[in-house]
Amino acid sequence: MRKILIFSASIGNGHNQAARAIQEHLAAVGYSSMIIDTLEYISPTFHKILLEGYTNLLKLSPKMWGRIYHNTERTRFFDMNVFMNKLLANKLKKLIENVQPDAFIATHPFASCMLSVLKGRNEWEAPIYTVITDYTIHPSWINHHINYYFIAHDQLYYLVDIYHQDYRKFKPTGIPIMQKYREPLDKNTLLEKFQIRSEHKVIILSGGGLGLGPMEKVLLGLEQIDTPLKIFVLTGENRKLFNKVSSRIYSHEVVPLRFVDNFHEYLEVADLIVTKSGGLTTAEVLSKQVPMIIYNPLPGQEERNSHFLLNNGCAVHANVTEQLIYFIGELLQNASKVSNMKSMAKAIAKPAAAEEIATFIKYDMMK
Repeated sequence: MRKILIFSASIGNGHNQAARAIQEHLAAVGYSSMIIDTLEYISPTFHKILLEGYTNLLKLSPKMWGRIYHNTERTRFFDMNVFMNKLLANKLKKLIENVQPDAFIATHPFASCMLSVLKGRNEWEAPIYTVITDYTIHPSWINHHINYYFIAHDQLYYLVDIYHQDYRKFKPTGIPIMQKYREPLDKNTLLEKFQIRSEHKVIILSGGGLGLGPMEKVLLGLEQIDTPLKIFVLTGENRKLFNKVSSRIYSHEVVPLRFVDNFHEYLEVADLIVTKSGGLTTAEVLSKQVPMIIYNPLPGQEERNSHFLLNNGCAVHANVTEQLIYFIGELLQNASKVSNMKSMAKAIAKPAAAEEIATFIKYDMMK
C-alpha cells in the first residue's frame, strides 16, 4: 500500500482540518496516510512560543500582523529556507527516513518550506503536493521542489502570473473539506434537535477558533431586531466570552458553543452567518450556501478571503457593529438578495475538493 505523509501545523485550526479531509479521501482511494503536526513534532517548545506569539499578535495588534502579511506579499523579510534548514528540518528528516513515504502533502507554508529544503538537500524523488488553504496565494507557500499546488479557485491564476510561476503546477480544486459537508441532511430533524421553532430565523456568530471580535456588542445590537432569532455563538477558545454569554439573559434565544464537530449541521439550518472569513470556514459555509456577513476580518489572509467573497457576490462586509446589525436586518427581510447570494455561493463552491485532490495524487503517482 502506498504511504503518504501529510504535514500540517496547528497554527489556526484550518490547516489540520484540510489535512484530515484529504486523509479521509486518500483512504477511499486505497492509500495509507499519517498526519504530522510539523512544528509540534520538531520542537514542542518552539511551537508553543510561535503559537502564543501569533495568537497574541492577532489579539493585541492585528494591524501589525496585517503589515507583516502585506509586506511579505512583496518580499520575504528573511530567507525562510535558510531559517528552517538551520533550526528545524533535521528532526523531520529522521521521521521521513524511517517511514519512507511515497509522497508528501503540506497544508501549511512552514511544512511546505521544510519539505522543499529537505528534498533539495537529499535529492528525494517522492513528490511534494502543497494545499493552499485560503482564497489567495501568499508567496510563503511557493517553494522549490514542489510538484503541484492545489489552490482555492481558478480566479487566483492572476497571482500565479504575478509570482512568475508555471501554470501547470497549480490545480484549482478548491479548499478540502470533510465529506460530511456533501452528504444530505434532514433539515426537519435538525430543527427539532436544535429546538428551533418555525418562527425563528437562525444566525451563527463565529469568531474563528480564537473567538475573536466584539460578540457581546453584536448580541446587544441584535436586541433591536424584532424578528425572533435563534443565535448560535461559536466562542472557540475564548472561555471568557463563553461564560459571559452563558450568564446573560437576552430577548432572543442565544446558545453559546465552544468547539463543535457538527458545524455542518448548524450550517444546514442557518439563515445567515457572521464570520471572520478564515479559509476553511469559508469553504465549509460555501458548501452549504449560507449567506455570509464578513465582520472585521483580520488584516492579511482573512482580508484577502473577504475580497474574494465580496467580488463573487456571496457575502457583504461590515466594519462596525451598527453596520453589521443593519445588514443582518436587511438580509432577514430581503429574500431576493439572499437568493442571489446563495446562487453565487453555489457557483463558486467546490465541496468535492478533497476527493479531487486525492484522485489527482493517485493518478499522478501512477505515472
